[in-house]
Amino acid sequence: MKKLLVIDNLAQLKSVSDPFRIELLTMLGEKPKTGQNLADELDIPRAKIHYHLNELLKNDIIHVVKTEEKNSIIQKFYAPVAKKVVPNIDLLKYIPDEKKKDSMSYNLNIKEDDLKQFKKDLKNFVKKHSEKKNTKGTDEYKVQLMPLGDDSNDNEG
Repeated sequence: MKKLLVIDNLAQLKSVSDPFRIELLTMLGEKPKTGQNLADELDIPRAKIHYHLNELLKNDIIHVVKTEEKNSIIQKFYAPVAKKVVPNIDLLKYIPDEKKKDSMSYNLNIKEDDLKQFKKDLKNFVKKHSEKKNTKGTDEYKVQLMPLGDDSNDNEG
């Protein structure tokens, strides 16, 4: 078993981002187990276990460490490929492509007092246009204000 697996693609990241799969990885880290072993320990259907094991297997997070034949059935024992799994830091960086700018997103620099009024005006606008549901020829949108996360303009201590 390797010491460290560095996740370098989104498919792998998605496969380990499920809390249930993390639980399976933890259990497999204790000792190699079959899907049936896991199903018995967790008291859930084997099919559910195998679905999640296959997701981890196809993304090279776990592997088959041994097989045994029992009553003419081949049992596969699974284990993680590494003791620790971490994402490549470059995978988590978001660098927007300026050429593909989202036409529905806007950056807004605004003072706190103006922001309060803006929120009030926006709320009234949204309320006015949300009163009639399923109006013919209209589309639905979700409007959300989110801080950009840059604390450099934050005056709080």
